[in-house]
Amino acid sequence: MSNPIGVFGGIFDPVHYGHLATGRLACDHFRLDKIIYVPAGIPPHKVTTISISPADRLEMLRIALEGEAYASIWEEEARQPGVSYTVDTLNELMALHSGSPLYFIVGSDNLNEIPTWHRYREILAMVTLCVTERPGYSTEIPSMLATASLLTFPSPQWGMSSSLLRSYLAQGYQCKHLLPEGVREYIFNKGLYRQCGTKVSAAKCKQAH
Repeated sequence: MSNPIGVFGGIFDPVHYGHLATGRLACDHFRLDKIIYVPAGIPPHKVTTISISPADRLEMLRIALEGEAYASIWEEEARQPGVSYTVDTLNELMALHSGSPLYFIVGSDNLNEIPTWHRYREILAMVTLCVTERPGYSTEIPSMLATASLLTFPSPQWGMSSSLLRSYLAQGYQCKHLLPEGVREYIFNKGLYRQCGTKVSAAKCKQAH
């Protein structure tokens, strides 16, 4: 049997340094062969919270992971029409990587949500849950996950969230050093998240220090 493969799903709206640090820490801690990042298309739980298209979120993830040999991207969720379910993605990845255990990476903020996921018991039977602490969220395991194979790994202790970054961008903050520079430029060039606020032009955003 090969070394495990990490699976890291998310909205990535936008992808930021916390996401990248979490994936890299998991890869190092568990000695994973690689991390497969899975940008969601239309997740059933967060339809109303997504700000931009799956295509833009996918492209930002490509930019953020460029040159990172440990990482690959599963693009099918972002490309398919309609709602996407984690259980279906995991079944496809298991078929493609039949000799490798799947380590499913989640933050502690997701623990109470997992039992509400579509066919969540099948998910628990397929993967090892790898949990990292998110500031402000308990790492206590809900009773409904008691049968799960579960491991923990060091947290980057990144308090910044995508929702907070979206708010900052909408207010005109540059968000330099919070987002990978290529991602930041993509956001400003395409006028995403209200073009970094109405008071700041894309050119000024790119030039700011």
